[in-house]
Amino acid sequence: MLSSVVLAATVTATVALPVLVSSIIRRRRIIERISLIPHDKERVVIIGASSGIGLELARIYAHRHAHLVIVARREELLEQLVQELGTIAGSIHAVQGDITAPEDVRRITIESLGALRGGIDTLIICAGVISVLPFEELAGINCTTANRTLSSDNAEYTHLIPANPQAALEASIKIMNVNYHAPLNLTSHFLPALIQTSSAGNIIVVSSMAGKIGAPTRSIYCASKHAAQGFFDALGMEVERTGVHVGIVSPGTVDTDLRQSAVDLPKSEAYDLSSSSSAQANTSRSELKRIAGTKKGAMTAHACAEGIVRASDYRQHDAVMPWFYQMSLILNLISPPLVRWLAKKKYGYL
Repeated sequence: MLSSVVLAATVTATVALPVLVSSIIRRRRIIERISLIPHDKERVVIIGASSGIGLELARIYAHRHAHLVIVARREELLEQLVQELGTIAGSIHAVQGDITAPEDVRRITIESLGALRGGIDTLIICAGVISVLPFEELAGINCTTANRTLSSDNAEYTHLIPANPQAALEASIKIMNVNYHAPLNLTSHFLPALIQTSSAGNIIVVSSMAGKIGAPTRSIYCASKHAAQGFFDALGMEVERTGVHVGIVSPGTVDTDLRQSAVDLPKSEAYDLSSSSSAQANTSRSELKRIAGTKKGAMTAHACAEGIVRASDYRQHDAVMPWFYQMSLILNLISPPLVRWLAKKKYGYL
């Protein structure tokens, strides 16, 4: 009996002590950063601010009276946001640009620093795209095994070549450009200003659970997020000595229209729901029912944005949300086959 009590106490202490220590450290970090950078003095650049999570981030920082630069491709949506938040934010400036275009990234950086009078405290990169098709479908690979043969009269074996390998390659290049290369390039442009003009500079990258655990039908999306995870993990260690903090936020499913703009959807299915007519939007949602996955239990964009702001304030290195998704990371260490089974179940691969 005594041994059972000792074991239970040991397990409880093993779990509770790191949580307690982490809580104390995070509280100390937020007190330190607020003392250095009060909310109404914070200079924030939000990449991907015209809709979804980025839009909610802009609203939260505006209500804190921060000084904002909001960046996106769709200028009309940015201007609407400026009109909405102009009387609330300490200041707000819109910069239109394509983050996958190097010349735009340079201009975005210069205009942002000009609007913020030469300084920046927080860079949040939340622009991104997704993929939703199984890799074999995207590449035109026939996965049926009914007609397997050991030999063929076709000397060039063209029957074993995928029908559309270029589509898979093009989708992969596009998603890597948006989810990995663009954040890397933005970081390289803004990092000097963060080092030289902020007393506690933050780079916050909105990644995904797909950057930690793979899922069927999300293969090239997972690849792009794993790449970003690796880069920003390493970068955080490199620049910590300069006082700049790098944080990666990995949400689970968020209730946004991200899936409607997937890089691998046929053009007829990939409507822009924010600018389409009601009839088009309804048609798009109907056509997209075949996409694997579910939004059941998804976070709202606002709840996700609140978690991102909290992660920035606490200067968390790796924030997973909602909290129960952390269990999947623990499970993946203990029983990878179970996590693979759960992922296959969610996406209809059992």
